[in-house]
Amino acid sequence: MGIRVDPPQRTSLFYIVISALVLMPSVSARAASKMRPVKQVVEYRAQSPRALAMLEVEVTGAEDAAPVRQSVTDAALFVAKPGGDARAALTALEGAPAPGGGALFNVRLFVVAGGTLYTAGRGRCGGWQSDVARCSSSCQGGAFAIRRNGAAPLELMVGAIPGGAAGEGPGIPISPCGLDDETDARLVVKSGRGLAVTGFVND
Repeated sequence: MGIRVDPPQRTSLFYIVISALVLMPSVSARAASKMRPVKQVVEYRAQSPRALAMLEVEVTGAEDAAPVRQSVTDAALFVAKPGGDARAALTALEGAPAPGGGALFNVRLFVVAGGTLYTAGRGRCGGWQSDVARCSSSCQGGAFAIRRNGAAPLELMVGAIPGGAAGEGPGIPISPCGLDDETDARLVVKSGRGLAVTGFVND
């Protein structure tokens, strides 16, 4: 469980030099853009400990034991585009469909709570709509969203996501799926709250 001569000829030459100086920066910018290495994974960290205050990890044990809730003390978010450019996916145009009708990008979550590191939180996210990409957990139900251009470069939204997806499973599964484990851990909204919005930054 738990990447910073005669006058007419001189006049003509003057305009050629000026044009070259004007065009050079844009050409250099395009060349730099083409040379930028493709990154299949982009890592983000929680903006601050305060940003995690609205999240908890709910751990359910065996034999119908009462769930235990623990405060989240650290978290990291990884945006992945297998075989593609994760940064391009994050800046894709509004409404651009995901290739083949699948996911535009994938998300993986690392969460620390109660002294335990959980690394199994995963989801597949569709195209951007009003700067929000809706995501489905890879196993055991659950839905969440990623928002760009908010108060932080990226925001993780869990719970009553505006525009829908609320109630699609209790939180994000962060313990391994497909295993006969005695415990189940999920990233959930803090008790008494309907929506958690957590900011993440990329150094």
